[in-house]
Amino acid sequence: MIHVRLVEEACSLTIAKGQMAHQLGRADLCPAGALRAYFATSEQGKKTLERYPLGGMSEYLLAPDANVVVLPDSVDLDIAARFGYIGTSFGALRKGGVGPASTVVINGVTGTLGYAAVAIALGFGATRILGVGRNPDRLKEVASLGKNIVVASSEEESDMTAWVKKNTNGLGPDVLIDCLGVGGNADTTMNLIRSIKRGGKAILVAGGAEGEVTQTYIEAMMHEVAIVGSNWFKTGDIDDLVAMMDAGLIDFSFLQHKSFSLDDANEAIKFVGDRPGGSVNVLVKPGN
Repeated sequence: MIHVRLVEEACSLTIAKGQMAHQLGRADLCPAGALRAYFATSEQGKKTLERYPLGGMSEYLLAPDANVVVLPDSVDLDIAARFGYIGTSFGALRKGGVGPASTVVINGVTGTLGYAAVAIALGFGATRILGVGRNPDRLKEVASLGKNIVVASSEEESDMTAWVKKNTNGLGPDVLIDCLGVGGNADTTMNLIRSIKRGGKAILVAGGAEGEVTQTYIEAMMHEVAIVGSNWFKTGDIDDLVAMMDAGLIDFSFLQHKSFSLDDANEAIKFVGDRPGGSVNVLVKPGN
């Protein structure tokens, strides 16, 4: 068995005016929370980072047992190294309520989050997946992951809303998972939100997209489409993800692992910067 530390939420049960500072069971929403050696979104979180400076490149570190997952022999450590992104997609799909017979649109499907979202949505039982991306070669690759996957280029398709409606019998999808990368434009996201069927959900998981996502009052009232943010995932999500992978329900065999030595870490960063696509898993291995 291999034990791998995932994230350090490091959230103390801060008491503010007689109330706990985070929702019960959602330590990830704690204002003092942070991702170890990565980032924080508040001044309290920055102080947490100072107390827990050691991260993924450290040989040893301490972590609470709630932040540790046991990997069965069927789950390779190379895949587990990608759990930060895979877990983010898993949490987003859960917030969207994706399940058997769901129709899902994944925007930014050719990126790391997008590829993972496709594999997980299939494992959840989604029967129709529409993928939107920019790289034509990667789009073809995504389409090959399942017989009910349809893809389109956001640069070639002039009316994304009409395209989605056409491929959902005019009804629209149950859920939109927005995985746009850095530099993405929220205008595309907003057009796709308008294609969602009444009562559906849009889950925003891409931290790099620019622009505003808005609804008019009448749109919000009449369509009842919820726009929900999804910031990473809960530690318990990874336990469920691993169990589903071990059972063969979620398949990441499409991943192509490319390893670099620690001395070549800068080359690894450059390689990632050239955007090889979400099917390539880049790893830095000190022992190489």
